[in-house]
Amino acid sequence: MKKILTDISINPRHLERSRRHLERSREILHRFLHFSRNDMLIFGFLILWFFGVITPVHAQSVTLSVSPPVVEILLAPNKKVEQTFTLQTTGENLEITPELHLVKPSDSSGHMIIDPNPLNPSSIPLTLTLSPPIHDLQSTIYNLTIEAPNTDLPQDIYLALIFRTSPPSTIYDLRSTITTPAISALILVTIAPTGLLPINLEIKDFSPPALHDSWLPLTLSPLLHNNTSIMIRPEGLYEIISPSGKTIFSLPLYPHLILGNSSRLLQADTPGVKGSHTPGVLTFTPPWSTIGPHTLRLTVTTEGGTQITQLEKTIWLLPLRVIVLTLTLIITFLTLLSKRSKYEAERP
Repeated sequence: MKKILTDISINPRHLERSRRHLERSREILHRFLHFSRNDMLIFGFLILWFFGVITPVHAQSVTLSVSPPVVEILLAPNKKVEQTFTLQTTGENLEITPELHLVKPSDSSGHMIIDPNPLNPSSIPLTLTLSPPIHDLQSTIYNLTIEAPNTDLPQDIYLALIFRTSPPSTIYDLRSTITTPAISALILVTIAPTGLLPINLEIKDFSPPALHDSWLPLTLSPLLHNNTSIMIRPEGLYEIISPSGKTIFSLPLYPHLILGNSSRLLQADTPGVKGSHTPGVLTFTPPWSTIGPHTLRLTVTTEGGTQITQLEKTIWLLPLRVIVLTLTLIITFLTLLSKRSKYEAERP
């Protein structure tokens, strides 16, 4: 048996380098475990700075409701009216700040844009007086007095009474970050010197296709534009008349409020729960066998039933899918019949 000897040689330079690293590690560990006075001061300063730059955040669950949410006022010149608003909150120790802002319609769905700047009283002809609030448990009552000027021309003014809430200043400092929930009530005022108001409504985008497949529902989205500066709440009727002159389908129109110089989407007045009414889509689902030219009629009236405007369009209803399917079957049958005849003719 042979004996194998391993010769291991160690470089003195490597040994010296390892020894230095070991001594340095021991020194760092010693300093970490034994803070000096200066180290303690620096560490304390960093902790104070860390907690000092953190901004406190105040959070509180707040629920707001205001009644009534929308007010429509018809006011004669030199007359005034007092409107009461009741604000209910669920938060505790809240400071409520009421503000008046101008609003204007933004789209055809009835949405409004609130002016971010508070109302300048000199910018409108109305005189507005907001009385001090009356507190009652979780509700606060505000009385707003609106007085109309002496004028000969009708005019509309649209306002929003905004209630902003915030916690009292005693529970947060200047470095706090807080959210301010708010709610608004719309105040729509018409100054009417006489009992007659200008009315000028126009039906737009009432463009049904010239040809429609009676297998599919027919849905339309016309607009009703108010060409005056005075708001109005019209009613109306959507009808479909057959070639024989018989009304085969009708839907009442939902009485949307249309503000001055704005448009609203015409929708159907559909029954809701407990006798209420909700806006729906103008949709007609014809029987699949409906054929021929039909008249679509939109009639817009006042609340008293006086006709304001009417528009009619003609549309052809045909069972296109049934026709295409029938033609496909006939062509397939004739093709198969032709091939069979040809096959029989070629047989010996």
